[in-house]
Amino acid sequence: MSTVVERDPMMLYAIAPTQFTGDGRAVDAAAMAANVERLAATGIRHVLLTGAYGEFHSLSDTERIEILRQVRSTGACASIMACAASLSAEATARLALTMLEEGADSAMVAPPLACETTESDVLRHFEYLAKTVGRQLVVYNNPVFGHDLEPRVMAEVMAMDGYVGVKQGTRDTVRLLGSVEAIRATVSTVRIFIASDLSAALTLAAPVDGLTSTNAWVFPEVMLGLLAAASRSDLGEMQRLHRALAPYRRALARVGQPAGVKAAMQIRGFEGSLAVRAPYAECSADNINALRDALAECDAAIGSSVSPLEVQS
Repeated sequence: MSTVVERDPMMLYAIAPTQFTGDGRAVDAAAMAANVERLAATGIRHVLLTGAYGEFHSLSDTERIEILRQVRSTGACASIMACAASLSAEATARLALTMLEEGADSAMVAPPLACETTESDVLRHFEYLAKTVGRQLVVYNNPVFGHDLEPRVMAEVMAMDGYVGVKQGTRDTVRLLGSVEAIRATVSTVRIFIASDLSAALTLAAPVDGLTSTNAWVFPEVMLGLLAAASRSDLGEMQRLHRALAPYRRALARVGQPAGVKAAMQIRGFEGSLAVRAPYAECSADNINALRDALAECDAAIGSSVSPLEVQS
Protein backbone atom coordinates (compact mmCIF):
# COMPACT_ATOMS: atom_id res chain seq x y z
CA MET A 1 0.00 0.00 0.00
CA SER A 2 1.48 3.32 -1.05
CA THR A 3 1.91 6.16 1.41
CA VAL A 4 0.55 9.58 0.55
CA VAL A 5 2.95 12.29 1.68
CA GLU A 6 1.15 15.45 2.77
CA ARG A 7 2.98 18.63 1.81
CA ASP A 8 2.69 22.07 3.35
CA PRO A 9 -0.07 24.25 1.86
CA MET A 10 1.14 25.82 -1.37
CA MET A 11 0.68 29.43 -2.35
CA LEU A 12 -1.20 30.46 -5.49
CA TYR A 13 -0.40 33.86 -6.99
CA ALA A 14 -2.93 35.09 -9.55
CA ILE A 15 -1.07 36.93 -12.31
CA ALA A 16 -3.16 40.02 -13.04
CA PRO A 17 -3.51 41.10 -16.68
CA THR A 18 -3.33 44.89 -16.80
CA GLN A 19 -6.72 46.36 -17.61
CA PHE A 20 -6.79 49.38 -19.90
CA THR A 21 -9.46 51.84 -20.90
CA GLY A 22 -11.18 51.01 -24.18
CA ASP A 23 -8.60 52.80 -26.30
CA GLY A 24 -5.69 51.33 -24.37
CA ARG A 25 -4.20 54.72 -23.57
CA ALA A 26 -4.72 54.61 -19.80
CA VAL A 27 -4.65 51.86 -17.21
CA ASP A 28 -7.94 50.97 -15.56
CA ALA A 29 -6.66 50.38 -12.05
CA ALA A 30 -10.19 50.56 -10.61
CA ALA A 31 -11.25 47.59 -12.75
CA MET A 32 -8.19 45.65 -11.61
CA ALA A 33 -9.01 46.39 -7.97
CA ALA A 34 -12.61 45.22 -8.46
CA ASN A 35 -11.37 42.02 -10.09
CA VAL A 36 -8.97 41.34 -7.21
CA GLU A 37 -11.82 41.71 -4.74
CA ARG A 38 -13.97 39.27 -6.73
CA LEU A 39 -11.15 36.73 -6.99
CA ALA A 40 -10.49 36.96 -3.25
CA ALA A 41 -13.99 35.58 -2.68
CA THR A 42 -12.80 32.30 -4.26
CA GLY A 43 -9.99 32.03 -1.71
CA ILE A 44 -7.20 33.33 -3.98
CA ARG A 45 -5.69 36.28 -2.14
CA HIS A 46 -2.11 36.44 -3.44
CA VAL A 47 -1.69 38.59 -6.55
CA LEU A 48 1.18 39.29 -8.96
CA LEU A 49 0.96 42.71 -10.65
CA THR A 50 2.53 44.19 -13.81
CA GLY A 51 4.37 41.08 -14.91
CA ALA A 52 4.92 39.83 -18.46
CA TYR A 53 1.22 39.11 -19.08
CA GLY A 54 0.59 42.38 -17.25
CA GLU A 55 2.32 43.98 -20.28
CA PHE A 56 5.01 45.64 -18.18
CA HIS A 57 6.96 46.36 -21.37
CA SER A 58 4.32 48.97 -22.27
CA LEU A 59 3.74 50.47 -18.81
CA SER A 60 5.37 53.54 -17.34
CA ASP A 61 6.65 53.40 -13.78
CA THR A 62 3.85 55.79 -12.83
CA GLU A 63 1.24 53.39 -14.21
CA ARG A 64 2.79 50.44 -12.41
CA ILE A 65 2.70 52.26 -9.09
CA GLU A 66 -0.88 53.45 -9.73
CA ILE A 67 -1.98 49.85 -10.18
CA LEU A 68 -0.19 48.74 -7.03
CA ARG A 69 -1.73 51.51 -4.93
CA GLN A 70 -5.25 50.82 -6.18
CA VAL A 71 -5.05 47.08 -5.64
CA ARG A 72 -3.41 47.45 -2.23
CA SER A 73 -6.15 49.86 -1.14
CA THR A 74 -8.79 47.11 -1.48
CA GLY A 75 -7.42 45.22 1.49
CA ALA A 76 -8.35 42.02 -0.36
CA CYS A 77 -4.79 40.73 -0.82
CA ALA A 78 -2.88 38.60 1.64
CA SER A 79 0.24 39.52 -0.32
CA ILE A 80 1.20 41.37 -3.49
CA MET A 81 4.18 40.56 -5.68
CA ALA A 82 4.91 43.47 -8.03
CA CYS A 83 7.14 43.16 -11.08
CA ALA A 84 9.92 45.76 -11.18
CA ALA A 85 11.77 44.38 -14.23
CA SER A 86 13.16 47.23 -16.34
CA LEU A 87 15.80 47.73 -19.02
CA SER A 88 18.57 48.75 -16.60
CA ALA A 89 19.62 47.51 -13.18
CA GLU A 90 19.39 51.06 -11.84
CA ALA A 91 15.82 51.52 -13.08
CA THR A 92 14.84 48.11 -11.71
CA ALA A 93 16.26 48.93 -8.28
CA ARG A 94 14.53 52.31 -8.13
CA LEU A 95 11.18 50.83 -9.08
CA ALA A 96 11.57 47.87 -6.71
CA LEU A 97 12.31 50.18 -3.78
CA THR A 98 9.31 52.36 -4.62
CA MET A 99 7.04 49.33 -4.92
CA LEU A 100 8.14 48.00 -1.54
CA GLU A 101 7.60 51.43 0.00
CA GLU A 102 4.11 51.55 -1.57
CA GLY A 103 3.05 48.29 0.01
CA ALA A 104 4.24 45.47 -2.23
CA ASP A 105 5.25 42.45 -0.17
CA SER A 106 7.88 41.42 -2.71
CA ALA A 107 9.40 42.81 -5.91
CA MET A 108 9.95 40.55 -8.89
CA VAL A 109 13.08 41.16 -10.95
CA ALA A 110 14.56 39.59 -14.06
CA PRO A 111 18.01 39.02 -15.56
CA PRO A 112 19.35 41.87 -17.75
CA LEU A 113 16.93 42.64 -20.57
CA ALA A 114 17.70 43.49 -24.21
CA CYS A 115 21.48 43.29 -23.92
CA GLU A 116 24.22 40.77 -24.64
CA THR A 117 25.67 39.53 -21.37
CA THR A 118 28.09 36.99 -19.97
CA GLU A 119 27.37 34.87 -16.91
CA SER A 120 29.52 37.27 -14.88
CA ASP A 121 27.40 40.18 -16.11
CA VAL A 122 24.22 38.40 -15.04
CA LEU A 123 25.59 37.71 -11.56
CA ARG A 124 26.82 41.31 -11.30
CA HIS A 125 23.30 42.49 -12.19
CA PHE A 126 21.74 40.45 -9.38
CA GLU A 127 24.47 41.48 -6.94
CA TYR A 128 23.69 45.13 -7.67
CA LEU A 129 20.00 44.56 -6.95
CA ALA A 130 20.84 42.68 -3.75
CA LYS A 131 23.03 45.53 -2.50
CA THR A 132 20.73 48.34 -3.64
CA VAL A 133 17.33 46.89 -2.71
CA GLY A 134 18.44 44.34 -0.17
CA ARG A 135 15.12 42.69 0.66
CA GLN A 136 12.06 40.83 -0.62
CA LEU A 137 13.36 40.14 -4.14
CA VAL A 138 11.94 37.37 -6.33
CA VAL A 139 13.80 36.30 -9.48
CA TYR A 140 11.72 35.62 -12.58
CA ASN A 141 13.47 33.13 -14.84
CA ASN A 142 11.79 33.30 -18.25
CA PRO A 143 13.61 32.24 -21.45
CA VAL A 144 11.49 34.73 -23.40
CA PHE A 145 13.58 37.47 -21.77
CA GLY A 146 16.74 36.09 -23.38
CA HIS A 147 18.06 34.01 -20.48
CA ASP A 148 17.27 30.57 -19.11
CA LEU A 149 19.35 30.62 -15.97
CA GLU A 150 21.47 27.58 -15.20
CA PRO A 151 20.56 25.81 -11.92
CA ARG A 152 23.91 26.63 -10.32
CA VAL A 153 23.51 30.32 -11.29
CA MET A 154 20.05 30.43 -9.73
CA ALA A 155 21.39 28.84 -6.58
CA GLU A 156 24.21 31.38 -6.42
CA VAL A 157 21.75 34.26 -6.79
CA MET A 158 19.42 32.83 -4.15
CA ALA A 159 22.32 32.74 -1.70
CA MET A 160 22.69 36.53 -1.99
CA ASP A 161 21.13 38.65 0.73
CA GLY A 162 17.68 39.97 -0.13
CA TYR A 163 16.41 37.19 -2.40
CA VAL A 164 13.38 35.36 -1.05
CA GLY A 165 11.93 33.53 -4.05
CA VAL A 166 12.08 32.28 -7.62
CA LYS A 167 9.39 32.23 -10.28
CA GLN A 168 10.69 29.42 -12.44
CA GLY A 169 9.50 29.72 -16.02
CA THR A 170 11.96 27.46 -17.80
CA ARG A 171 10.39 25.17 -20.39
CA ASP A 172 13.07 22.54 -19.78
CA THR A 173 11.78 20.08 -17.16
CA VAL A 174 15.25 18.71 -16.47
CA ARG A 175 16.56 22.23 -15.87
CA LEU A 176 13.57 23.02 -13.66
CA LEU A 177 14.16 19.99 -11.46
CA GLY A 178 17.89 20.73 -11.41
CA SER A 179 17.25 24.30 -10.28
CA VAL A 180 15.00 23.12 -7.44
CA GLU A 181 17.65 20.68 -6.29
CA ALA A 182 20.46 23.24 -6.53
CA ILE A 183 18.52 25.94 -4.69
CA ARG A 184 17.34 23.59 -1.94
CA ALA A 185 20.92 22.40 -1.42
CA THR A 186 22.12 26.00 -1.08
CA VAL A 187 19.41 27.80 0.90
CA SER A 188 16.32 26.36 2.59
CA THR A 189 14.25 29.51 3.08
CA VAL A 190 13.67 30.51 -0.54
CA ARG A 191 10.19 29.95 -2.03
CA ILE A 192 10.08 28.36 -5.49
CA PHE A 193 7.03 28.97 -7.69
CA ILE A 194 6.12 27.24 -10.93
CA ALA A 195 5.39 29.89 -13.56
CA SER A 196 3.29 27.96 -16.09
CA ASP A 197 -0.16 27.01 -14.84
CA LEU A 198 -1.26 25.13 -17.97
CA SER A 199 1.57 22.61 -17.56
CA ALA A 200 1.49 22.59 -13.75
CA ALA A 201 0.22 19.02 -13.55
CA LEU A 202 3.68 17.96 -14.75
CA THR A 203 5.76 20.28 -12.58
CA LEU A 204 3.96 20.64 -9.26
CA ALA A 205 5.14 17.16 -8.31
CA ALA A 206 8.55 18.75 -7.71
CA PRO A 207 9.26 20.01 -4.15
CA VAL A 208 8.11 23.55 -4.87
CA ASP A 209 6.14 26.08 -2.85
CA GLY A 210 3.37 27.03 -5.23
CA LEU A 211 2.21 28.35 -8.55
CA THR A 212 1.77 31.64 -10.36
CA SER A 213 -1.28 31.56 -12.60
CA THR A 214 -2.75 33.85 -15.22
CA ASN A 215 -5.66 31.50 -15.71
CA ALA A 216 -6.69 31.51 -12.05
CA TRP A 217 -8.99 34.35 -13.14
CA VAL A 218 -10.78 31.97 -15.51
CA PHE A 219 -10.54 28.66 -13.62
CA PRO A 220 -9.90 29.49 -9.96
CA GLU A 221 -11.31 26.15 -8.79
CA VAL A 222 -9.00 24.22 -11.12
CA MET A 223 -5.84 26.03 -10.00
CA LEU A 224 -6.79 25.57 -6.36
CA GLY A 225 -7.62 21.94 -7.10
CA LEU A 226 -4.25 21.36 -8.76
CA LEU A 227 -2.45 22.62 -5.68
CA ALA A 228 -4.66 20.58 -3.39
CA ALA A 229 -3.98 17.45 -5.43
CA ALA A 230 -0.25 18.18 -5.48
CA SER A 231 -0.24 18.67 -1.71
CA ARG A 232 -1.58 15.14 -1.21
CA SER A 233 0.42 13.63 -4.10
CA ASP A 234 -2.75 12.81 -6.04
CA LEU A 235 -1.31 12.50 -9.54
CA GLY A 236 -4.55 11.10 -10.95
CA GLU A 237 -6.54 14.20 -10.00
CA MET A 238 -3.80 16.47 -11.35
CA GLN A 239 -3.92 14.63 -14.66
CA ARG A 240 -7.73 14.81 -14.76
CA LEU A 241 -7.71 18.58 -14.29
CA HIS A 242 -4.97 18.97 -16.87
CA ARG A 243 -7.02 17.04 -19.43
CA ALA A 244 -10.15 19.02 -18.58
CA LEU A 245 -8.45 22.26 -19.68
CA ALA A 246 -7.35 20.88 -23.08
CA PRO A 247 -10.03 22.82 -25.07
CA TYR A 248 -8.95 26.07 -23.38
CA ARG A 249 -5.27 25.40 -24.14
CA ARG A 250 -6.12 24.84 -27.79
CA ALA A 251 -8.16 28.04 -27.94
CA LEU A 252 -5.37 30.06 -26.32
CA ALA A 253 -2.87 28.69 -28.82
CA ARG A 254 -4.98 30.32 -31.52
CA VAL A 255 -5.66 33.59 -29.67
CA GLY A 256 -2.42 34.18 -27.75
CA GLN A 257 -1.79 35.84 -24.41
CA PRO A 258 -2.58 38.24 -22.78
CA ALA A 259 -5.44 38.95 -25.19
CA GLY A 260 -6.88 35.48 -24.58
CA VAL A 261 -7.15 35.71 -20.80
CA LYS A 262 -8.67 39.20 -21.03
CA ALA A 263 -11.36 37.87 -23.35
CA ALA A 264 -11.95 34.85 -21.11
CA MET A 265 -12.21 37.10 -18.06
CA GLN A 266 -14.80 39.22 -19.85
CA ILE A 267 -16.78 36.08 -20.68
CA ARG A 268 -16.64 35.19 -16.97
CA GLY A 269 -18.00 38.63 -16.08
CA PHE A 270 -14.90 40.35 -14.75
CA GLU A 271 -14.39 44.10 -15.09
CA GLY A 272 -12.31 45.71 -17.83
CA SER A 273 -11.99 45.98 -21.58
CA LEU A 274 -10.39 43.75 -24.19
CA ALA A 275 -7.75 46.41 -24.86
CA VAL A 276 -4.10 45.41 -25.13
CA ARG A 277 -1.08 47.47 -26.09
CA ALA A 278 1.25 46.94 -29.03
CA PRO A 279 2.50 44.58 -30.27
CA TYR A 280 -0.58 42.64 -29.18
CA ALA A 281 -3.98 42.74 -30.89
CA GLU A 282 -7.40 42.49 -29.27
CA CYS A 283 -9.22 39.21 -29.41
CA SER A 284 -11.51 39.08 -32.46
CA ALA A 285 -15.23 38.27 -32.28
CA ASP A 286 -14.59 34.84 -33.83
CA ASN A 287 -11.91 34.06 -31.30
CA ILE A 288 -14.12 35.22 -28.44
CA ASN A 289 -16.80 32.81 -29.62
CA ALA A 290 -14.21 30.02 -29.81
CA LEU A 291 -13.09 30.81 -26.27
CA ARG A 292 -16.70 30.81 -25.05
CA ASP A 293 -17.21 27.35 -26.52
CA ALA A 294 -13.92 26.14 -25.02
CA LEU A 295 -14.87 27.41 -21.56
CA ALA A 296 -18.20 25.62 -21.72
CA GLU A 297 -16.48 22.39 -22.75
CA CYS A 298 -13.94 22.72 -19.94
CA ASP A 299 -16.60 23.50 -17.35
CA ALA A 300 -18.50 20.35 -18.31
CA ALA A 301 -15.34 18.25 -17.98
CA ILE A 302 -14.35 19.79 -14.64
CA GLY A 303 -17.69 19.14 -12.97
CA SER A 304 -18.14 19.84 -9.28
CA SER A 305 -15.64 17.36 -7.89
CA VAL A 306 -12.65 19.67 -7.48
CA SER A 307 -11.21 19.25 -4.00
CA PRO A 308 -10.95 22.38 -1.86
CA LEU A 309 -7.59 23.71 -0.75
CA GLU A 310 -6.65 25.35 2.50
CA VAL A 311 -5.02 28.37 0.90
CA GLN A 312 -1.95 29.68 2.66
CA SER A 313 -2.47 33.28 3.71
